[in-house]
Amino acid sequence: MMSDTKFQDTYIKYRYQITRYLAGIMKNTEDAEDLTQDCFIRLMNVSSDIAEDKLFCYLRTTAKNLAIDTFRKRRRAKKKSIKVEKILFYYETSELEVQQNVEEIVSIVKNKEHRQILELRLLHGYNIKETAKLVDKSEGLIRIYLFRAMKQIRDEMIS
Repeated sequence: MMSDTKFQDTYIKYRYQITRYLAGIMKNTEDAEDLTQDCFIRLMNVSSDIAEDKLFCYLRTTAKNLAIDTFRKRRRAKKKSIKVEKILFYYETSELEVQQNVEEIVSIVKNKEHRQILELRLLHGYNIKETAKLVDKSEGLIRIYLFRAMKQIRDEMIS
């Protein structure tokens, strides 16, 4: 364990730098402050054999690892939540609700052409060849637009 005075001095010296570092990673000051506290709690619990010149490196490494752990926990929780929502969605929705949810998901796509092609595929049921003829584009371009639209939806739902 670290002595109280050494810990207080270290806290005063590095608290602001670690909080600022974490705020840059987390993009949220409350999360950064919470993780800063966790970081110093971990420092308090380690043995006092950390050299003075290595303290800041230890704190930054601990802060980075805590931020990564937080992102992973949130991602897992979000994925679990999405899976539960999907299961409930299939069991509790009518055809009209399904249509409305698909329209809502399609509206996430910002590019007008990508959204139009996604609507033709999902809402109207056209295949790639038919969609290409309707919008007068190549089948390869239709696949690219669909991929980009789905990626945008996936990114939006995960973040």
